[in-house]
Amino acid sequence: MAFQGFTKDTYVFFMEVTLHDSRLFMEQNRARYKREVQQPLNELALGLLPDLMTIDANFNPRPTSIVSRIYRDTRYTKNKALYRDHAWLSFKHPDVSTGETFSMYAEIDPRGYGYGMGMYSPDAAFMRTLRERILANPLRFLELAGAAKARGFTVEGDLFKRDRFPDADESLKPYLNRKGLSFCFYSHDLKRTMRPEFLEEVREGLMSLKELYWFIIPGARQGK
Repeated sequence: MAFQGFTKDTYVFFMEVTLHDSRLFMEQNRARYKREVQQPLNELALGLLPDLMTIDANFNPRPTSIVSRIYRDTRYTKNKALYRDHAWLSFKHPDVSTGETFSMYAEIDPRGYGYGMGMYSPDAAFMRTLRERILANPLRFLELAGAAKARGFTVEGDLFKRDRFPDADESLKPYLNRKGLSFCFYSHDLKRTMRPEFLEEVREGLMSLKELYWFIIPGARQGK
């Protein structure tokens, strides 16, 4: 079935599952979760997949690897809530978690929605190689990053406490001095997610990042 949009109850469910945070509530609302959250997420993932595979043929195409789970892993965190109040799609390479890799994503929560590409956790080796690539071809990188910002994507990633590139051009420092790098679009207009056209908005947004993704992940263009 083609993506038709999320519903108001998608977001009401997120708020209620957080409020109750119990296995009993989840069991009583499992069919609702599958209908209002899981099914449209799968439809959105399948609708995006053909175009996203042209960006990186190494993306894992299995919906179960793309669509987030409602259950939280509480083993290594102080937050012991059982369930998430948001959901996402993560297009990434096989055998890596969302937090371990640079990926393209789309997300929804009761406050808004977003999409873009980046990394959840800093990767020092990855960023070191990326900085070398930026410094080797700064004009091309700034052109691509500027185009992303013009489309409404913001640059995110924790900054170092001090400038580690004092001799670099000032225009490059917002990128070089980050522990991780992401390009993110976010909107509070949830009504847009409730329409079939939301699929096209996300597709156009992610496809607009194609050249920048290839700069950051150069092997993707050749399918390596």
